[in-house]
Amino acid sequence: MLKDVKLKPITGSFVNMLISDTGICNAGLKEWEQDFQMMKAIGMDHLFIIRTECEQNGVCLSAEDPRSTTWEEDENLLDMVFRLGDKYDMTVFLGGPQGITNLHMGDWHKEVDDNKRYYDRTVAKYAHHKCFKGLYVTLEALPWHFNFLDICTEVLKYMRANYPHMKTFMSPGFRSLCGDMKTFLTPEQWVDIYGRYFYERIAGMLDYCAPMDGIAAPACYYGEIQDNGLKKWYTTVGKLFKECGIEMWSNVETFQRPFPGHGEPAGVFRQGDYRTLYMKLAEASPLVERIITYEFFSCMSPNTEWGSSRRYLSRYLEMIGKDPAIIDEIYTK
Repeated sequence: MLKDVKLKPITGSFVNMLISDTGICNAGLKEWEQDFQMMKAIGMDHLFIIRTECEQNGVCLSAEDPRSTTWEEDENLLDMVFRLGDKYDMTVFLGGPQGITNLHMGDWHKEVDDNKRYYDRTVAKYAHHKCFKGLYVTLEALPWHFNFLDICTEVLKYMRANYPHMKTFMSPGFRSLCGDMKTFLTPEQWVDIYGRYFYERIAGMLDYCAPMDGIAAPACYYGEIQDNGLKKWYTTVGKLFKECGIEMWSNVETFQRPFPGHGEPAGVFRQGDYRTLYMKLAEASPLVERIITYEFFSCMSPNTEWGSSRRYLSRYLEMIGKDPAIIDEIYTK
């Protein structure tokens, strides 16, 4: 146990209803209700809805698919998230569509237009929900890839011009791959690229930014914790955000990126190791305003695909000084 280290708790989570890269939960209304109750009980009151519409190779997936609910209370999963967001006093950020074919064909203008049409329709549909307070730029890509920064710029401009009452949010990643797809950007290179973007292209349009931390191994040698580089990332990027007027959060990943000793392929993102989570929280806590995660529902909930998720959640609660007994109180009803 770390001494004299005060951890910030995780206060929000992404919710991913379409892409099963961190596990398939097959949750029904009972399981969703349990997860919302748990999040509320432990201080997670922000939700970031990611990829509500996704297209790849001409096949579309939708969070508004009427087959996504087998219960009468909700017409689809997106309706359910907003309803439960209201019920449990959450703050919800709505993310937009992602068209993989648009990106691979280089048709970034169409991707922007698709986002505009989506927000026009969907903001109006859910505007009556009290929990609906923000918009999230969903696209995730490398800064030099798929006209990523062009798309994000135009989407943010549209959000600010048409929905000025909504807060705006995005979550790019630390340690982005360089163009050779082998080496990684340094903190200084990241600040150079994104600094020009934040200063010159979207000044005044982005309220919150939570970089994905992306570092998995809790480095330690003979009991001595080693520097894994996260502190430098937070301090270097934090200076940029302060100068740009962007509130810095952290997207602490609760899935496991491959690291030495585990041997899983790069595309497998199972739940994380609690020691990695401890390391991430300790590094981020003194340097950011808020910690969120990808993703409670598929990585931390006892309802997930992964067998040790209940123990993972128990270790997290112990880290932040809460009694894990609350897990049984909520999930054994």
